[in-house]
Amino acid sequence: MKKFEFPLERVLEIRRLRKLLAEEKLGEAQRNENAVKSRLDAACEAREEAARELRGALSGRLDSHLMKRMMRFGESIDNEIFRHRADLKAKREITRKAREVAILRTQEERALERHRENKLREYMDAFWWQQAKVLDEIGAERFLRAKER
Repeated sequence: MKKFEFPLERVLEIRRLRKLLAEEKLGEAQRNENAVKSRLDAACEAREEAARELRGALSGRLDSHLMKRMMRFGESIDNEIFRHRADLKAKREITRKAREVAILRTQEERALERHRENKLREYMDAFWWQQAKVLDEIGAERFLRAKER
């Protein structure tokens, strides 16, 4: 009997590569999302710090130039937070899509792996059936020879 060959081996290799690429894209998307989260957290902390400074400035004598600068700074931080939240929403969507693609590629690979295992099992069953058939023929020939003597 000939050696077991899986005709879709090359397809399986391609599926594995596609799965790896999808996992790499997912990792990159998660890194980008985490970077945006950290920038958003930093901006929120800066806003809290600016609010503390503003409360501290309000406790003493009011300087109009200082107040204008603090208000502009607070406004710029709020704009930055708004941009980071919009960016985070977009990055989450990209991460979600990358996760779906990675799951799909994994399912494709697993399905082909299962198909390969089933084909190997069928091959092994046929191989052992063939071996049993040969052994039965040898046994039958020996029995007939022994009977003739």
